[in-house]
Amino acid sequence: MNRILDLEAGQVMVVTDLHGDYAAYSRYRDRFMALRAAGQAEVFLLAGDYLHSATPQETDRSLEIVLDLLRLRETLGPGLVVLLGNHELPHLYGITISKGSLVYGPRFEKAMGSHRASILEFFDDLPFYLRTRAGVAIAHAGACEPATMGSGLQRLRAYSHRAELDKVDAFLADQDRASLRAGLGKLSDQVYATLAAENLGVTDPADPRYDDVLRGVLVTSLSSPFQMVWEALFNKNEDEYGELKYAWILKAFLNSLSEGYGNQRALVSGHISVVGGHQIVAHRQLRLASWAHANPVQAGEYLLFDAGKPIQGVEDLLAGVHSLWDKTN
Repeated sequence: MNRILDLEAGQVMVVTDLHGDYAAYSRYRDRFMALRAAGQAEVFLLAGDYLHSATPQETDRSLEIVLDLLRLRETLGPGLVVLLGNHELPHLYGITISKGSLVYGPRFEKAMGSHRASILEFFDDLPFYLRTRAGVAIAHAGACEPATMGSGLQRLRAYSHRAELDKVDAFLADQDRASLRAGLGKLSDQVYATLAAENLGVTDPADPRYDDVLRGVLVTSLSSPFQMVWEALFNKNEDEYGELKYAWILKAFLNSLSEGYGNQRALVSGHISVVGGHQIVAHRQLRLASWAHANPVQAGEYLLFDAGKPIQGVEDLLAGVHSLWDKTN
């Protein structure tokens, strides 16, 4: 298992945070395919969070995006790179995330249907980070403190979702599951059957997925490796750590990523909203917003850069930032 992907060369088109908007996804995909046909792009990179629209159910087309990515993977092979985002992670563990009164997850859990096994296999295999010979690293949520030390980064590199779930399954094998379900229901102010139905669309206790909510809660509570992954995919950068500390974390993170490979001089991320379509953070990070986190959404942008051409700093990337809606770019 290797959650850090290395890219030696090739023109890369980076897109972030489409959040279930198939129209935006298809326009970016079609732009990439046009650039590819013209010999101007070779790698299509989605930096996480292509699931979970905040719009009504009928306009959330997360499933169509993922199914198209599975199709595109067959066409492009290594020319498609998809990073795991914080909105994909919960589906590997049977947990939900929320923002205010909006609960993410149950809608997509129910939508997966017969595609569930292939989708979760796809998510399970996704890397967390990408490094390039250009010195441009990409991470969904930016830098995180656990990865500023080489040992922490190596734990993330070798992380296995399956291994953490297997630990929980070994624990559950010796437990009274009915009592654990009842206890979780009491903590949640809902009976466990309601939790399973609402979060997973599962109503039959004999269904092998019935205890996935319970398993997910145990992983998030007991697994220290999972806590590192959570921090890597959910942290809010300077809004969480403060500007001065985050600048240090960012520098140390890039240094850690550089060990044994090559100097990583800039980080590209999504995850956090910006005014317009991009923002420079702490002199080393390009925060890109391709759709959902752009303000307004039509200001969304993508990044095009040469993975084999070394840069001196994050400012070198700005010439490759383009608007999808500006047909001259």
